[in-house]
Amino acid sequence: MLASNPYIKKDVCNRCFKLALEISRLYGITLFDYQIDMLNVEGNCIVLGGRQIGKTTITALKALSHAIIHANTTTLIVSPSLRQSLHLFDCIVQFINIEPLNMLIESKNKTELKLVNGSRIISLPSSPNTIRGYTAHLVIVDEANFIDEELITSVLFPTISTTRGHLWLISTPYKKDHIFYRIYASTSNDWHKFRIPSSMNPLISKEFLAMQEQSLGIYYKQEYEAEYIDEHTGIFNISKVILDTDLQLDINTIYIDVGGYSDYMGILYCHKKGNLLYVVDEYQGQGQYLDQVSNQIVNKGINPDQNISIVVDSTGVGRGVEEYLIQLGYKPKGVIWNRDKQRDAMIKAMYAIQNKQLFISSKCFMLIRQMKEAVFKTGKLTTLSGIDDLLYALMLAYADNTKRQARILY
Repeated sequence: MLASNPYIKKDVCNRCFKLALEISRLYGITLFDYQIDMLNVEGNCIVLGGRQIGKTTITALKALSHAIIHANTTTLIVSPSLRQSLHLFDCIVQFINIEPLNMLIESKNKTELKLVNGSRIISLPSSPNTIRGYTAHLVIVDEANFIDEELITSVLFPTISTTRGHLWLISTPYKKDHIFYRIYASTSNDWHKFRIPSSMNPLISKEFLAMQEQSLGIYYKQEYEAEYIDEHTGIFNISKVILDTDLQLDINTIYIDVGGYSDYMGILYCHKKGNLLYVVDEYQGQGQYLDQVSNQIVNKGINPDQNISIVVDSTGVGRGVEEYLIQLGYKPKGVIWNRDKQRDAMIKAMYAIQNKQLFISSKCFMLIRQMKEAVFKTGKLTTLSGIDDLLYALMLAYADNTKRQARILY
């Protein structure tokens, strides 16, 4: 347990802050004013931020300096996905590997760092099964507004209940019906609160932000200005883009979300013209995925000689479908999903709906149902029923198929 004497505690907190600054100096990082203000916080903290504000750096510095100064403590870093938690942990390892800090390492693996003073830093995805049972002194939650509220209230808060520990919640805005927003909007003095739009980062140019605002429309406020938007209650407000007629349009684009041998698979037959996308027909099935995909495409009268774009989710078993279509003479394009790419596609789809660049035939009732049921749960887009294959087939239309560059720590 940390020292209860307020004077001793204040001195320890000051040493923790100074160490964080020293680590950044050793690593060659120049911190921004708002980052320094955040590192100087001792207690519960909530940060509502835009994209690329350097929260990875802050999380790593806070976790490491706390673990070094406070011996025999446990720091948990929780992220919506395993990939995100591993990325955060890699940043911590980068800091601790520099001299002379590397002498403080007792052991480390892909998700846990143990120091010679008995402290541990553990990075975990937001799964109750992986987090429940831990006792922690500091818990830092990345993209907290996208994590199930029940996990925060019923799993994370109890981890600090016996240690007088602290909770840090950091996120871009997502929805108001969530404990993250309620804490941020409250008048409670129990939390240090920050709102940091992307424009506060001097490394982000005004030209880039202007380009993003033009591209994202109203969602720019959410992604870069760290503001909540009250446009509608669901993720997708599709009432104005459903057309009560069969779309008599030629199919020139097909999107395929592969399900495997027992899962559902989804195919959308579309007509794409510039920025406009018309969803003409749908198919959702279950069973032998290779035969189903090829049979459905052939039954639609589509042959390899036609100039039709086929986009396939080639993550996992989808790679086999992509290769099978190539063997049949088609020229599919594969998209490999990750959480960032899924989220970007979701935002682009929302923008397309808002600007009436997406239209859906009323005959595509299964896609319409999945869009109405869409939720963002534990960092993943899905539906209330759990059947989301047509929804993900649509997201392929808005997927960035370029390889991402590694993020630079600053």
